[in-house]
Amino acid sequence: MLISAMHLVDRLRHPRSRADELLAVRSRLVAQPVASEATDEELALARELLVLRRELTDAIGVASACGGCARGRSLPHGRWNGGHCCGGRTEDIFTDDELGALRLSGTTPARLSPPRSDHAGCVFRGAEGCSLDVADRPNLCVRYVCRELEGELVLRGDAGRSKTLVRDLGKTFARFSRARASRPSSVFTAK
Repeated sequence: MLISAMHLVDRLRHPRSRADELLAVRSRLVAQPVASEATDEELALARELLVLRRELTDAIGVASACGGCARGRSLPHGRWNGGHCCGGRTEDIFTDDELGALRLSGTTPARLSPPRSDHAGCVFRGAEGCSLDVADRPNLCVRYVCRELEGELVLRGDAGRSKTLVRDLGKTFARFSRARASRPSSVFTAK
């Protein structure tokens, strides 16, 4: 019921395409297992992913490479100067495994809040970047380092630590996905 009410408000505030994608991603988030339905391994890995997302975001810091990478590109990627990588489709970015990890680390439908802007690419992408707190961003988004960003990190001398965290985040997410796949079907049945 809460998601239906949120969708009505979203339809008033945002383009229809954004409101509809928000409904879909929030509904899929709610369909993911909660802590009492997950295994201990899944819970531990989801918490570890949250810590790694925060550490990697801190290690990268503010990156100038992300402010102009989409300049001159075709839509939806080129809608704003930055965030070319954020021009992807929401449903491709927020996979069931990503949503499962987010749900177990505390993400709620209310925290999936979009920007007030045109809809171009991911539903959470706006003129100022991602509208989500790092705790609510998919692991994929946090660990993606394009060539321009990698070059900037090398010039700053931050590439080693970031590369290690990217690798650790990727490996931990793969372990989380395998743990979900091996969960006995009696533990969680999709709603």
